[in-house]
Amino acid sequence: MKPASELPRQHWDSQVEFVLSAVGFAIDLANVWRFPYLCYKYGGGAFLIPYIVCNIFQAMPLLYLEISLGQTQQAGCIQVWDVSPAGRGIGVAQCLLGIGMFYYNVMVGWCIFFFFNSFTAGELPWMTCGHDFNTPWCRTVDQFRNLSALNQTGDSVLSSVEYFERGLLAVHQSPNIETLGRPRFVLVACIFIAYAIIFFALWRGIKSSGKVVYITATMPVLLLVILLINGVQLPGATKGIDYYIRPDVSKIDLFAWIEASVQVFYSTAAGFGGHLSLSSYNKRSSNCYRDTIITIVCNACFSFLSGFVVFAYLGYMADLTNRSVEAVASDGPGLVFQVYPLAVGTLPIPQLWSCLFFFMLINLGVDSFMTGVETVLTGFGEVLLKFDCMNGKYFRVTFTFLYLLLHFLLALLLSTPGGMYVWNLQNNFVPGLSLIFIAFCDAVAIAWLYGLDEFCSDIKNAIGISPGIFWRITWKIISPAFILCIIVATIYTSFDTTSYLYFYAYSMYHPELFPNRTSDGVYLYFYSDSAKAIGWTLTLVQIAAIFLFAIIAIVQYRSVLKAISPVWQHAAIDSGGSRTRASWRHWLSLGPTNVFPLRQLCPAKLPVTDLTGQQSVDGEGDELQSRRRRQDQQHENGGYIGSEASAARGGRYQADVLDGGAIEIHYK
Repeated sequence: MKPASELPRQHWDSQVEFVLSAVGFAIDLANVWRFPYLCYKYGGGAFLIPYIVCNIFQAMPLLYLEISLGQTQQAGCIQVWDVSPAGRGIGVAQCLLGIGMFYYNVMVGWCIFFFFNSFTAGELPWMTCGHDFNTPWCRTVDQFRNLSALNQTGDSVLSSVEYFERGLLAVHQSPNIETLGRPRFVLVACIFIAYAIIFFALWRGIKSSGKVVYITATMPVLLLVILLINGVQLPGATKGIDYYIRPDVSKIDLFAWIEASVQVFYSTAAGFGGHLSLSSYNKRSSNCYRDTIITIVCNACFSFLSGFVVFAYLGYMADLTNRSVEAVASDGPGLVFQVYPLAVGTLPIPQLWSCLFFFMLINLGVDSFMTGVETVLTGFGEVLLKFDCMNGKYFRVTFTFLYLLLHFLLALLLSTPGGMYVWNLQNNFVPGLSLIFIAFCDAVAIAWLYGLDEFCSDIKNAIGISPGIFWRITWKIISPAFILCIIVATIYTSFDTTSYLYFYAYSMYHPELFPNRTSDGVYLYFYSDSAKAIGWTLTLVQIAAIFLFAIIAIVQYRSVLKAISPVWQHAAIDSGGSRTRASWRHWLSLGPTNVFPLRQLCPAKLPVTDLTGQQSVDGEGDELQSRRRRQDQQHENGGYIGSEASAARGGRYQADVLDGGAIEIHYK
């Protein structure tokens, strides 16, 4: 088994590539279709209260923790838990979460499908009826302009977009999730193109993906601004924007806080492992604190800006059909694949606006999904390389191909006539409770098991800046307590049989579900018990992995103390030393006291005395720390650094700080 220090590792060609990748991963499709709807649902501008609070006390601290951890340890989401082997299950859970997110790239395939269909000489295909994909209740926009057309249907609350939801994609045509039907060839082809893009962006590692992000991370912002400039000039746009930002504090309830928490974790991916994997390719001298702030600010600004764009067009759609904004607003993919295409289809040169919108979504989806895949490739890939399971120059391309092939085969389920049932089930269960729980365990494992003393010292050794007291208290107390409250609230709401987890909502005329129609005209399809069981299995497998691997670590090392201690301290523990985690000081500490001031303006050049009496200079102690870890790892595996005589005696080296700040490494 190879020590971590010997594993091959690329580095970003420039810091700009890393920042663009981190921002691109944070900004995804959820910023466009989920955040605006949550603002509409929970009091408009009032939703910014829980959103900002969750960003400050959840997303931002944990993103800082993730980026710092990956950068200082130079390892992916599984190998990084050498800092505390009991936490390896967190990395495994993050990889399982990435595997379960195959439904996300399906949305990229859908965007490609709409993008290709935007290139038409006449009307856009979703603007007219009479196609083989239309339902019997298809209505055109012109029909909805006349209220009498609504009365002829016998349903006064018929949605103005009902004909579309079971239209172009045709993923709602099966009556239930048990009868999905055969995959549609055209959707399979588009999903295949989406996976091909991901493969060629990742097969050479960050050497290829680092160049792709220059387009995928910057293009969506430019396109969003163009769409906003056009949208605010449309009739009714101000009505939609006013509905979006007008605060209604009365709508801020328990569900609003849960949704805000899921949104910030879903979007910034704190706890997902993606940013951790990205930062593991960053050089130790990079400023992880600055990168965190840039990522969080860009993500929040993009979300807020996308809300203006979406609701400008919703206001236009409401004005066009003589309806309220509530009547045309939709959740989930309905907002992206129903309302917006319908709105741009009524504009001059609709092909242009449709192409711009879906090209923006393709960039958002590809950029985020690339890093989600990188989480698994780095996490499992390092484990395979460490045990020499797969090696050679074709390892990366082979592993990437096999993993994406598995993803693609699973994604075929969502290209069927009943694919939307599967999509909704995954969206409800895969990134929900498990994502929040992973983030909770992430914070606890670093702040409590590994300890703030060592973690803060690692950060200062890497970038010369020590985390301030706000970050320490947040990591140790505030974030875990805050997330724990969200977890309890989520579990509590899951016992409600009418919870959103257990149904799919049709925002269209659906007569066979008329008994389940709500007062606002939404038709509910409730999942069967077997479908619910599948959903909870997707969630619990990830959570169970955390506990399972913690137990495995305890059994493997035959010691709870060694299971929660860094692997490079195990030899010292065996010899009766380094029992730091057996003291109250470790558990109550908010970080070392010798890392202040926050910025080390003039790092001391510490003389290091080796065994021969020669002195060398170690700039910030980082090389010394790395050397000590390699020595301890080799000692644990039966190897030693130094002369053969020293190795034969079964000894090890120890570094002591002498008076005056010098460091002496001597044989123990």
